[in-house]
Amino acid sequence: EVPLETYLCAVVPSEMPSSYAPEAQKAQAVCARSYAYIQLLRADLAAYGAHINDSTSYQVYNRIAPTPESQTAVWETAGQILTYNGAPAEAYYFSTSMGYTDTAAIWNVEDPAAYGYLKSVCLNTTPAEGDLSSEETFVDYITKPAEGYDSGIKFYRWFAPADYREKTGEIGQILLKRYGVSPRNITFYAANGSEITAVDESVVSGLGTLTGITVTERSGSGCILTLSLQYENGSAAVRSEYNIRSVLGCGAEKIVYADGSEAQMALLPSAFCVLRVQPDGTVTLVGGGYGHGLGMSQNGANGMAKAGMNYEEI
Repeated sequence: EVPLETYLCAVVPSEMPSSYAPEAQKAQAVCARSYAYIQLLRADLAAYGAHINDSTSYQVYNRIAPTPESQTAVWETAGQILTYNGAPAEAYYFSTSMGYTDTAAIWNVEDPAAYGYLKSVCLNTTPAEGDLSSEETFVDYITKPAEGYDSGIKFYRWFAPADYREKTGEIGQILLKRYGVSPRNITFYAANGSEITAVDESVVSGLGTLTGITVTERSGSGCILTLSLQYENGSAAVRSEYNIRSVLGCGAEKIVYADGSEAQMALLPSAFCVLRVQPDGTVTLVGGGYGHGLGMSQNGANGMAKAGMNYEEI
C-alpha cells in the first residue's frame, strides 16, 4: 500500500530516465497518473487485494528508486490527469516513434470510438507525408531519412534479416496461443477460402507448410493492420500489432539499429515495417520505432521538451 503520488515518484524514473528534460518527465507523470487512475476504477486485481502490479503489464514501479527529478515532475503536476469525454483517458505511452503515432486501429479494438483521443500524429519537423496506408507510400517513407523529435534515437530506424522457411511449427504455436487470447485477431481459412471457426492444433497443422507472408492492410500511419500467412492448404490473417510483431519476430535473426548496434529479440521492435523478400527466399524487414506506437512517444516527448515545449503542449 502506497499513496498514489508517492507511487508515481517511483514509476516515473522506472519508465523514463531522470536525465530527460523536466517537461518530458512532467508529461510522463501525467500519463502515468492517468493510467494508474483508470486501474483504481477498474480494480482488475481485486481478487489479490491490489489495483496494479509492478511490471510492464501495468507500469514498472521502483525498478529505479525515486530521484529528485522524478519527484519534482510528480509533485509539480500533482492531481493532474488526461480526460476524454469527461472520463479518465488511458494515457498510453511507448519508447520511440518512427515519425508518427497511430490510432487504436492497430489493436483491432471492438469500440474504436472509446479511444478517439489516440490520434495519428506526425512527430517529424519536416513536412508530413500524409496517408501512409499504401505499400508504395510507406516504403518510400520508411526507407528515407527524416528529421523529427525522436529521429536522433537509434530505434527510429532499424532493419532485421529474417528467415521463415523453417518456422512453420513455431509460427503455428504463436498463432494458437494468440488465438486463445483473442480469437478475433487470428483468422484461419481453408484452401477454398472459407473461414475455419473451430480451431485447434490439428487445424493449424493441417494447413501444411508456410509458403509466404504478405502485408494486406496498413493504417494511415503505416502500421501493419493485417498480416497474411499463406500455407499449402489454406491461410491465416493476423491482426493487432503485438501479434504481428510476435509472428515476424520469430524469424528475425537480429535487429540492427540506426547506429549500427545489434540486438536479439523474439518480439519485433514495432509493426511499422516492410517485408522485402530476397532471391534466396529470406526476408529483410525494414522498419522504425520501438513499442506499440499509441499515445506518447517518450523519446519524442524529450525532443519536444528540448525544443521548448511544456508538458501540457507535449
